[in-house]
Amino acid sequence: MANEHIKELLDEFHYHEILDRLHMILSISEDHLLQHPVCKVERDVKQNIEKALEHLAEAYQIAGNISHKRFKDE
Repeated sequence: MANEHIKELLDEFHYHEILDRLHMILSISEDHLLQHPVCKVERDVKQNIEKALEHLAEAYQIAGNISHKRFKDE
C-alpha cells in the first residue's frame, strides 16, 4: 500500500495505540507469566512464553519504526 493510502486508513494515534497495547501486554506478561512459579520450574513453559514475548517485542519495534517514518514530517 502506498504511504498516502495508509494515512487515509490509519492515523498516528492508531500506531500510538498499538504501541501502548503491546507495551501493556509485554509488561503484564513479564509480571504475571514469567514471574509465575510454574515458569520458575518448567523450563519449556518459560521458553515458549519468552519466544512469544520476543515476537511481540519485535512487533513493537516494527510498529514504532513505521510510525516514526510515516509521521515524522508532520
